[in-house]
Amino acid sequence: MVTFKSHNLTCERYILGPLEVNTYLVYEPESHQALLIDPADESPTLLSRINELGFSEITIFLTHGHADHLAGVDYFRHKLSQAKVAISQEDAPMLGDPDLNLSVYLGEPISLSEADIVLKDKDQLGPQGLLAAVPGHTRGGLILIFPGMVFSGDTLFAGSVGRSDFPGGDGRQLIKAINDRIFSLSDRYVFPGHGPETRIAEEKNSNPFFSATFTI
Repeated sequence: MVTFKSHNLTCERYILGPLEVNTYLVYEPESHQALLIDPADESPTLLSRINELGFSEITIFLTHGHADHLAGVDYFRHKLSQAKVAISQEDAPMLGDPDLNLSVYLGEPISLSEADIVLKDKDQLGPQGLLAAVPGHTRGGLILIFPGMVFSGDTLFAGSVGRSDFPGGDGRQLIKAINDRIFSLSDRYVFPGHGPETRIAEEKNSNPFFSATFTI
């Protein structure tokens, strides 16, 4: 576990699953609410931490509908009776379809029940959180924006961007979404779905996908 703090928010990062997905637990100190972002696998350690903190409301927020980011949903949904699952309207059908969520290609088909909460662009979520639609990696990709923090899923990484060659992907749309929805924000930490954290200013200045010579 790695812990970050910003603007009265605490973010704990857990690296889960065979594809080493960043799963995040985000909460305000002394709050009864928490966000569990992209639970990628079963984790008794993370479950114990959630129970230790004593939350009465937990939202399992999925940045998008790919299998590596939702493989732990059923585990936490069943272990935490207060948990509700939230995903975008566009990616919601991926939860129950192993072909759409790509789990069939990973050898362990995943079919989840419907989300409890269906989200859209500009919805609010959790303590101080604002959602923004970032299509391109999937049709319904979402980022979650907080003061000082952005959770980018598989849209933007340190020095790279998400793949756009899966069904529903669109490389031009992805680059535009990052420019319009992330790079337009003031500088803050970016917590991606894989790999280390970065900052908006760093990616604007040095990410090769946004250099003057890069074309799709």
